[in-house]
Amino acid sequence: MKWLTIFSLGFLTLGCSDHMISRVEPNEQNILVHPEHINFGHLVSGEESGLDTFAVINTGDHELTIMAPVLVSGNSRFSFLVEEGEYVIEEGELIDFEVGYIPKTFEENGAYIEILSDDPDEPVVLVTLEGYGDAPVISVDPLEFDYGSISIGCDNEERITVGNDGNLPLTIESITQMVTQPVDILMEFGALPDPPWSIDPGYELDFLVSYIPMDTGVDASEIEIVSDDPLTPFIETIQYGDGDVEQWVNDQFEQEEVLLLDVLWVIDNSGSMSAFQSHVATNMSGFMSVFLVDDPDFHMGFITTDSAAFQGGYFLDTTSTDPAAEAANIVSGIGVTGNAYEKGIEYSYNATSSPVYAGPGSDFFREDATLVIIYVSDEPDYSASGWSAYTSHFSSLKDSDRLAMVSIIGDYPSGCSYTGPPARTIQFGAGYYDITNYFGGEVLSLCAADWGLQMEDLAETVSSRRTFALSESDPIEDTINVYVNGQLVSGMWVYDPTDNDVTFNEGEEPTPGDTIEIIYATWGCGT
Repeated sequence: MKWLTIFSLGFLTLGCSDHMISRVEPNEQNILVHPEHINFGHLVSGEESGLDTFAVINTGDHELTIMAPVLVSGNSRFSFLVEEGEYVIEEGELIDFEVGYIPKTFEENGAYIEILSDDPDEPVVLVTLEGYGDAPVISVDPLEFDYGSISIGCDNEERITVGNDGNLPLTIESITQMVTQPVDILMEFGALPDPPWSIDPGYELDFLVSYIPMDTGVDASEIEIVSDDPLTPFIETIQYGDGDVEQWVNDQFEQEEVLLLDVLWVIDNSGSMSAFQSHVATNMSGFMSVFLVDDPDFHMGFITTDSAAFQGGYFLDTTSTDPAAEAANIVSGIGVTGNAYEKGIEYSYNATSSPVYAGPGSDFFREDATLVIIYVSDEPDYSASGWSAYTSHFSSLKDSDRLAMVSIIGDYPSGCSYTGPPARTIQFGAGYYDITNYFGGEVLSLCAADWGLQMEDLAETVSSRRTFALSESDPIEDTINVYVNGQLVSGMWVYDPTDNDVTFNEGEEPTPGDTIEIIYATWGCGT
């Protein structure tokens, strides 16, 4: 029984082996892909590219059929070109396929190639792809900025920050600005030199863009930054804002029905002045007839170029019974025995500084009156300190609309010819000319042929208010409009930024009772 059992087992075993041998199937097509992963490594974007291959091999003993491999990728960095359709690979044979990689910036990329075949065991095979780009990467912040509404003259600043988010040094090659005219948006590098600039990875720098509107309306700026960023070599940041005015001002005046005038004549009393004193005295009646036509409330005094005391010992006013005759007598009595070095400006300063003569606190000087100073001389002014040393004094006495200066002198710049008798050359009245122009006054010629007409013109000049001071010290000049009795007037006046006043042209000033409005905008933060 034992042997039988062993045999039987052996028989069974043998029989089983025979059966298995008879059931072995022949080999089939078998796909093998090598390599199944491609790493292109690190490439410099914009400069380097990668190319690699993989093989599809048939390791079986039947032909292998594959479909055209397909690149599956979320970007265009990998390239893979194959003809569509089926590929038949005989047993033991292979087909090579090429795949490319071109990075565009600082990045990490991945993709895969899908291969479908009739391999019964492995119908789908993937080749994974990996690649890295090395590059500088520019960042600019902000790309757009709205300054909002800014008062004219004020400024607002914005810093443009340029950084390098890549892993290679960034070169800023140039920065250019296009801006609306006038240029109110200013690009400033501060302590930075002009480009090119180099920025290491992870670092940044900034520059200033300021907005200082000088007129109303929208302003815009476009700043283009050129760098060696391979993906974004040009980047633009824009700025815009709206210039507006801080406030509108309406200064209102009424041309006075009764003018208050304090008139101070400064007559040269040197030896060469006899003929001209005579002209003044002779034509005083014509002067006074025009001067008194609007019935002003006046004080009128006469001093000389070497004395601050009133000639005749008093000044004229509305109580004078015959002011023209009295004025002529005073001028005729001045004489020509005075100092040869005329100091008219200095002695007008002395007179208006003293409460004894014509200064504040004196009977002559009235705070609410217009102070008129008239210089008459045939030579330059020789005041010790020069004309400019006295401007602050006269400015402190009166606002610009209450101070008027007139000079009757030798013509600018080299004098004039007086026909006589006796005929002679009159020197240019330097000093008088300068201070009169400084205060926006009138300069008349000592050599005028018709002194009667000149004196009448002088009377009209000093007896009418032509200048009106603005209440705000920072007007926007282009916005100034002047209205007389509600009507806009132009070409009849000028604005003086030094004195901050509006002066009507001679002969075009408002008449008594007229209303004057000066409307203007002010700078928000100073000019």
